[in-house]
Amino acid sequence: MSTHPDRSNLPGLEEQRRALREGALVLRMDGLGTLVAGGSERQSWLNGMLTCDLSKLRSGSGAYGVSAAKNGKIQAEVWVVLGEEQVWLGALRERVPMLQEMFEKYLIMEDVELSDGSAEMGWVFAVGPRAKDLLQAGRAAGAQAASADWTGLGGAVFVAPREAVDAVEAALLAQEGAVRGDDAAWELLRVEQNVGRFGVDFDDQNYPQEASLEELAVSFNKGCYLGQEAVFMLQHRGHAKKRLVQVQVEGEGEVPAKSEVSLPDGTVVGVVTSQARRPEGAGVLALGYVKYKHAHPGVALKVAGRPASVVAARGAG
Repeated sequence: MSTHPDRSNLPGLEEQRRALREGALVLRMDGLGTLVAGGSERQSWLNGMLTCDLSKLRSGSGAYGVSAAKNGKIQAEVWVVLGEEQVWLGALRERVPMLQEMFEKYLIMEDVELSDGSAEMGWVFAVGPRAKDLLQAGRAAGAQAASADWTGLGGAVFVAPREAVDAVEAALLAQEGAVRGDDAAWELLRVEQNVGRFGVDFDDQNYPQEASLEELAVSFNKGCYLGQEAVFMLQHRGHAKKRLVQVQVEGEGEVPAKSEVSLPDGTVVGVVTSQARRPEGAGVLALGYVKYKHAHPGVALKVAGRPASVVAARGAG
């Protein structure tokens, strides 16, 4: 008998929104691949490769960070789960081979072994204030699980052999307050919650600060890591030239993809990267870049000739 959860009756948008704010929204992350690290020095070595601090974490713990190139620009978002004998790194499937190749260039004499486990392992995320409550159920169903907040709303991540992923998802959904999320609804909800996405809102041409990721994904108190000098200098001796912010656009209908963001006088200061249509009469909510000095709530803008304003700007102080 299949353990795959019934997807014929997906919860509505309002139910998913409520779970995100009050419970836990369960998301099947089929687009993630897995880089597996073994060896006695895996944790300390990985701590020197990622922006998040792994140094004091124990088995069963996790983190959210990014892999940065030497120039400080983002190579991939990474979700980390520590086990007794291995560390699992979740990243977009198409980025895993690149990550493995890049990481192996920095392996010298360390006792670390890297392998691509994307074909064998799958991921499920829980997002919301009750996400941590699902950890025990996920582990009981066969997952390695850890708390990892990548949205600012609370979160947990689960990695399991692919044949067990359906059972893990079902076990999570059986818990009080847990609701299944779907891709279409999540695209709207993440824009509502000011959550950027690699490959859409930022990529390998952006610094963490440009993508407004530094508060959730970067430790400025840990030791050296790849790309640290550039990331640190940008944080403490300057600032990003542009930042990803949330923008409310007035008027009906979507705006053209990659619409320019301008000041009321027409001066172009950025571009839209994602958008979500709001209920009738509520306009469009978008994510997009604006120049640093305009990345503050309340700043008046125009998008595709329509009145707009910055709603939220993470970490732009």
